[in-house]
Amino acid sequence: MTDKDFVPYIPAEKEIAEFTFKAVLLGIVLSVIMAAANAYLGLYVGMTVSAAIPAAVMSLAVFKMLSKSGLTKDATILEVNLSKTMASAGESLAAGIIFTIPALLIIGSWSDIEILPTMGIAFVGGLLGVTFTIPLRRILIHEIDLPFPEGVACTEVLIAGEEGGSGATYVFSALGLSMLWQTTRSEKGLHLWPAAYEKVLGEGDIRFFGGGELSAALVGVGYIIGIRIAKLMVIGGIIGWVIILPILGLLGEAGIYGDGWVADGAGGFRYLWLNFLMYVGVGAMVVASAYTLFTMKEALFTGLKNANPFTGMEEDIESLIRTERDISQKKAMLVALFFLVPIFFIYLHFSDNIAVSGLAAVLMLVAAFMFAAIAGYIAGLIGSSSNPISGVTIATLLFVSIFLLIVGLEGDKGQTTAIGVAAVVCAAAAIAGDVMQDLKTGQLVGNTPKVLQLGEYIGVAAAAVVIPFVLYVLFDVYEPGVDLAMPQAFVMSKIVVGIFDGKMNWEMVGLGMAICIGIIAYAKITKKNIPIMAVAIGIYLPIIMAIPILVGGILRMLSEGFVEQRIQRDYTKLDKQEKARAIELEKKGAESRGILFSSGLIAGEALTGIGIAIVVWRNLDLQVHEWPLEWPGLLLFIYIALLLGYVALRDFLEGMSVSEIFATFKATLHETIKNILHPSEGEDHETEEEES
Repeated sequence: MTDKDFVPYIPAEKEIAEFTFKAVLLGIVLSVIMAAANAYLGLYVGMTVSAAIPAAVMSLAVFKMLSKSGLTKDATILEVNLSKTMASAGESLAAGIIFTIPALLIIGSWSDIEILPTMGIAFVGGLLGVTFTIPLRRILIHEIDLPFPEGVACTEVLIAGEEGGSGATYVFSALGLSMLWQTTRSEKGLHLWPAAYEKVLGEGDIRFFGGGELSAALVGVGYIIGIRIAKLMVIGGIIGWVIILPILGLLGEAGIYGDGWVADGAGGFRYLWLNFLMYVGVGAMVVASAYTLFTMKEALFTGLKNANPFTGMEEDIESLIRTERDISQKKAMLVALFFLVPIFFIYLHFSDNIAVSGLAAVLMLVAAFMFAAIAGYIAGLIGSSSNPISGVTIATLLFVSIFLLIVGLEGDKGQTTAIGVAAVVCAAAAIAGDVMQDLKTGQLVGNTPKVLQLGEYIGVAAAAVVIPFVLYVLFDVYEPGVDLAMPQAFVMSKIVVGIFDGKMNWEMVGLGMAICIGIIAYAKITKKNIPIMAVAIGIYLPIIMAIPILVGGILRMLSEGFVEQRIQRDYTKLDKQEKARAIELEKKGAESRGILFSSGLIAGEALTGIGIAIVVWRNLDLQVHEWPLEWPGLLLFIYIALLLGYVALRDFLEGMSVSEIFATFKATLHETIKNILHPSEGEDHETEEEES
């Protein structure tokens, strides 16, 4: 079928409710919630998750609840998609801001989050991200054959909700459970159980550290990203925390290099992590970012080549069919130029130099368009969740820092201005990838593009107002590097300080770069397709954060393996092709239920973390007693993790006896262990197509 023959779920000639007050209001509320939740999650673990599917489920659930209560009429699928689109805009903007703005606190340029500059950067970056996708929509969605995986997945969720579904039950039940768990375990909350289970093995010079964060959200993250990425993060954690840190401790004790075990227990490991291993992680992440961009060079060049923003600028929009009407491209580009004015004054606030501020603003505008085009193309290719936004931002930061040094802006003002430019570009790129997924969903269900673009503007504006205040409260309560890992922000800070002040710990950075180059070489020699960034983040993050992520990945692998074992074993009357279809269908069902439940776990913990921060900020002490109950907390955490696995398999377990479940699980466990230790050809090895 050609593009001209395509008929969306709601045909172009059919006019139904779309841009309504209730859809916009719900979209604003969800945008704020998703922005706040993703800001906390990104600072806490250095990873953000796409809110598109959870936002679609929540939009459906709220509209159905309002309809049943008689407060509103049933919402159309176009209204639901508008609310979902606005919500995901808030989530993406949060990701763009938290990767960069906190770096200003780390380098000491700000003592607290400055509300107005942060808000200005969020506004300009987010609105530019939306603006630059307007001339790209037809090129990337119609003229280039891109799969847009998340956009298509959201379409399926919306159509399923239109025809009836129970996905919201999984999201909201997990959200409530996660909120309760986070309240009881948090050191800032009731603290009935420990927030993490930590153990130090050995005494004196030779010590090893292990344990796990008792976080329901991290288990959910692991389930969503799967065993492959989770396993690589743990490998990175082992390299950093089991190999490098003990060696650094021994060298320090021997007086050869740095400080050794300056504190007993876990304190010595944290000291070495903050002062040494973090730089190793920086080196690894810089190489991983550069390599990720290099492997996508063809996609990047194609995206830029096909992203001509001036195509069709004079077209009569009203003469087009409803599903092809965009906001005027001419107006969009004028808006982009107008944004040079506020961003100029923000950069002037940072640099106190009119000429440099003007150059930085123009540089930002060019980089923002280029990377917005790239991000939109890559989102269509592999999904917005897999977009290498941090790599794009690091590349921008390196270039801008060197440029500012050349034009004579040095010291604190140069560092602050460089981060300010990178922050706008990061926000624009993050939003652009998300917008293209939303516009693809809109094409499939039959939304008017202009309506979704207006919704994106409103969603970004709502999130931009809230994000600075969320960051202000979080940093007033939680300590960077201790309560909040925020790896991307630390990487940005260390890069900019290293370039401007020469304070980079180059020995440790070089070690990280060498490790990452070695892994890349190993991948090439063995022809394995290894996502290098996952290993680099694993080196950087505390290993106790990687362990629950691995638990989530194993749960997903076990649930999918259980489905396959059961069908292979008991559905004997099916032929090979029928079994394959049955396995694929049941795996999708288990995956969908697990992802929805995981999304609830992530959102619940993130929102509770913000709520507790507000309570503590108001000088209220929630802690019940100083010494938490260790073993009960560990058992409850195991129960929550197992509950996720049960929910994924819930429908599939009906009708099975206890003995059948036990036998199938035993076979699944054996197969899972084998796959973890010896991955299949299809998982780790590059295909001929990938190699080419």
